[in-house]
Amino acid sequence: MTTFAIIVSTAPTDNRTLTALKFAQALLTQGHQIEGVFFYQHGVINANVYLQTPSDEINHLTAWEAFYDVTKTPMHLCISAAERRGLTDSNTPGFSHNIAKNFTISGLGELVVLTNKAEKVIQL
Repeated sequence: MTTFAIIVSTAPTDNRTLTALKFAQALLTQGHQIEGVFFYQHGVINANVYLQTPSDEINHLTAWEAFYDVTKTPMHLCISAAERRGLTDSNTPGFSHNIAKNFTISGLGELVVLTNKAEKVIQL
């Protein structure tokens, strides 16, 4: 059994995002362990609850949330990258909390912790 950290830096419209999800699912099916999934750069858009997906496409937010519900694998969201892309956890007037509930707001320090715990780091 090998431990992995996965970094998702691609938007929901990028095929590599689905590849990251399928890869994570395959790792767990094969008995490996995932320390966590870190969403960085454009990858943070995957946590936006207001993102609308056409009915004939895969809804990546729903897919990642289902992955979390089944596996309880921690999903970390880089707050700096998120704020740059309009995501916020603020409920103050003028803002709307638009980050999905299964994502933990984190900083790059959490990425360091994940990569130190993991034997292998995969970035897509």
